[in-house]
Amino acid sequence: MTEDVDSKFFQTHGWLIVRGVVPLAEIAELEAAMDVVIPPLAYPAWGAQVIEAAGISQASVAIARHAQNPRIARVAAMLLGATRVRLLQDTALIKPAGSPATIAWHQDYSYLAYLDQPRVVTSRLAITPCVVASGCMRVIDGSHLWGLRGDDLTFQRTSVENTLDALPPELQARARSDEHLIELAPGDVSFHSCLTFHRSLENTTAHPRKTLVVRLMDVECRLVPERLPSPELRAMFTTDDDGRLTGAAFPTLWDSGGQPS
Repeated sequence: MTEDVDSKFFQTHGWLIVRGVVPLAEIAELEAAMDVVIPPLAYPAWGAQVIEAAGISQASVAIARHAQNPRIARVAAMLLGATRVRLLQDTALIKPAGSPATIAWHQDYSYLAYLDQPRVVTSRLAITPCVVASGCMRVIDGSHLWGLRGDDLTFQRTSVENTLDALPPELQARARSDEHLIELAPGDVSFHSCLTFHRSLENTTAHPRKTLVVRLMDVECRLVPERLPSPELRAMFTTDDDGRLTGAAFPTLWDSGGQPS
C-alpha cells in the first residue's frame, strides 16, 4: 500500500485517496459488525441527523482490529512525517438511505484543540460506496495551509458547526473554486489533515452510506489542560510526565522502525 502513498501530494493538497486498502471480504465483516452495534432498524430514531458512534471499536473485535490497522497507521506516519503515531479516536458514520442529514464545513482541529499542535490525520474507510449521490465527503483543496479558522470548539458542541463564515473574503472565494469530491469505493481509504476544511451533503440513494473514521496523531502531541472547558474533562486523558497522551486509550500503532508497538 505504501507505494501508492504520495506524501508530497498530501502536503500540497491536504488530502489523499488510497485505493483498495481493505479487501472486500474484510469490508463485509466490518459492515456486519457495524450492523450489530447499530442495527438498521434503529436508524429512524436518529431522524435527520448523521448517525455517529464514537469509540465503536470498543464494541467490536473486527472494528477494533481495523482501528489499529498498522498499514493505515504507517500511511498516517508517512503523511505526518512522524516517527510514531498513536490512535486518537475511532467513529462510525452512517447516512441512512434518503437521509437529508449533512455535515457542515469544518476543520477537525476545531474539536481537537486540546492538543498542542495540529499533528493529526483522519482516515476514512468506505464500507459502502461513497459517491456524490450518497453524500460523499468534499474538501477544500489546500485549505490545510490556512491555519485554524474560527473558534476553539473543544468539547463545546454536540454537532458540527459551520466555520466557513470565519474565512476572509479572499479565502471564501478560494473555497468556492477549490471544492473537491472525495468519492470512494468499498475498501478505499481517504486521508485528510485535521486542518483541511471538509463537509458532506445528503444521501439521496436507496442505500445507507457507511464509513469508519480513524484519527491518528503524532506521538509528540501533548495535552493542553487549560484548553479543556472544565477541569473534570482532564480525567479522560492519560499522559506521561511531559504531557504526551499515552495508555490503553491511546495506543502507539506505528514506530520509526516500521513495526507496530
